[in-house]
Amino acid sequence: MLNPIGDRFSLSLGPQGAQLALRSGLWRPRYRLLGSLAWSAQASDAQRGDVLDELLMRHATAGGALTVLVDDLWVPSTSVQPPVNASTLADLKAAVAMRLRTVTDAATGWETASEPRVAGRFVASALRSVLLDQLREQSQRYGLHLVSVQPLFAAVWNHWHAALAPGQWLGICRTGALTLCIAPNHHVEQIRRLEFVPANAQEPHWPGDAVQREALRLGVPAPSAVALCGAVPLAWRQAAPVTAGPQSGPETAYLGAVGDALGLWGVQL
Repeated sequence: MLNPIGDRFSLSLGPQGAQLALRSGLWRPRYRLLGSLAWSAQASDAQRGDVLDELLMRHATAGGALTVLVDDLWVPSTSVQPPVNASTLADLKAAVAMRLRTVTDAATGWETASEPRVAGRFVASALRSVLLDQLREQSQRYGLHLVSVQPLFAAVWNHWHAALAPGQWLGICRTGALTLCIAPNHHVEQIRRLEFVPANAQEPHWPGDAVQREALRLGVPAPSAVALCGAVPLAWRQAAPVTAGPQSGPETAYLGAVGDALGLWGVQL
């Protein structure tokens, strides 16, 4: 039986469904999957809410803390260039709102988050207000303390960035997609999502070649290596060296499954 005091739950949401895990441990956390439920791609907000109700009603205990990870497909992220001569936080927030409007194609109905700075590019993300309101309401209904709602890339970056060597990029794999965190000097400046087909998953050097092309497209130096985590195809993992140092082109290093750190994210529904 779960301890009703101090339980820490991790809820993962994405286009395929939701899963809830129980976290234990502080410095080296472990996650135990409590339950996962699927929904269709055409599910309405109300239908998804019913699924979440069922998941939380079955497994959550009042008084617990809840952290939520949201698939990057549901959290548009973009790079923001600070305005010339920007001097106030209001200037930066206006730039974030303008940039995210081009990504979400809407002026309202979205909650935004960023860590604005005037020294260079930074990343901003947006989450639909209806989803955030739903999470707040359900947390209150089941007596949970909603600690955070994060895009998947942000949570993975926070966990893994200290493992990166200077000049490396972080790559997060999901089925058919590779999200790149481009972070000179350990500060994320660009987020790029590259789709790939099953045939690419059989090509050991596809991620290195794709990263090289993306660096050329963005006009930035190619990384010395791209460190991959998550649902990394076997062919990519087998081609990854144990350590990745400076190379003539980007090599790959395999860090581990995203679920090792983030509430079993990636469990197949």
